[in-house]
Amino acid sequence: MIILFRQWLWRGILLAACLPGVAMAASIQALNYSSREVNYIAVENPGNTNSGGGGDAIDPYGQGGTICCFSVPEKWHADLKVVVVYQFYPDPTLHRETVSIPPYPDGKAGDIWLIVYEDGSVGAVVSHYGPSRPEWPGKIKGYPVPTKEYRDERRKDKLKRERNTLDFLEKRLLRDFYTLSDEKIKEKKEIIEFQKKIVQSLEGDVR
Repeated sequence: MIILFRQWLWRGILLAACLPGVAMAASIQALNYSSREVNYIAVENPGNTNSGGGGDAIDPYGQGGTICCFSVPEKWHADLKVVVVYQFYPDPTLHRETVSIPPYPDGKAGDIWLIVYEDGSVGAVVSHYGPSRPEWPGKIKGYPVPTKEYRDERRKDKLKRERNTLDFLEKRLLRDFYTLSDEKIKEKKEIIEFQKKIVQSLEGDVR
């Protein structure tokens, strides 16, 4: 496994070395500014599907982890492009989109960031600055933030689940009431009361 990884990494470095400038290994990060769940996102060199790196999954309005590695030129050049490979859950379709890399901030290479936008389009930047910095070269400044509509939908979904849980607990108590000890009945009633408070709290949030 280690040998295969080294061969894959070395192949990526050789491919990047064909581009203008000296190649360097960059970590891969990913951002999702959309309400869609990203099941898979990775990066490749144009025309070579064996040069890939990444393979992260990202929640809506989320950030992926740091994955090693993908080779980028140490110096930016005007025709620098990569292929972003991505898949949205639950659609099994694997998309490949060639995107241009904007100029490196301060002229310095850094991590390669794969980006999913709200409209489902994708992009990529190379930057040693994160999205919260003013030097960030991405189209959207700052890390992904869930919209109010998305937060409201999540609360409604959670309220529905907690109501179902409460309904289950109450029906279970009624079914087993005459077979339980007084201590068990008291214990289950306390659990039900606690569950009611969770539901009431969520009901206040969604109003």
